[in-house]
Amino acid sequence: MKTNTKASNKRIVSLILLVTLMMLPVSAVILHVSHGTKMAHTWLHLHVLLGIIFVVAAIFHIIYNWRALKHYLLG
Repeated sequence: MKTNTKASNKRIVSLILLVTLMMLPVSAVILHVSHGTKMAHTWLHLHVLLGIIFVVAAIFHIIYNWRALKHYLLG
């Protein structure tokens, strides 16, 4: 059975966006609460990594959905 790679990539990118979107606020709250502790450094790195992954996935999401976005914006 042949799978559509582009559709599969769209799903993966969308799931990555969803997961990182849910994890970023959680890591931000934990980072805020743990400020000044030894774990704050770890949470800071996790939060930054999640932000980078989110931005990269958002760029791929825009690329994969460019035709639809252009249609929505330009009519």
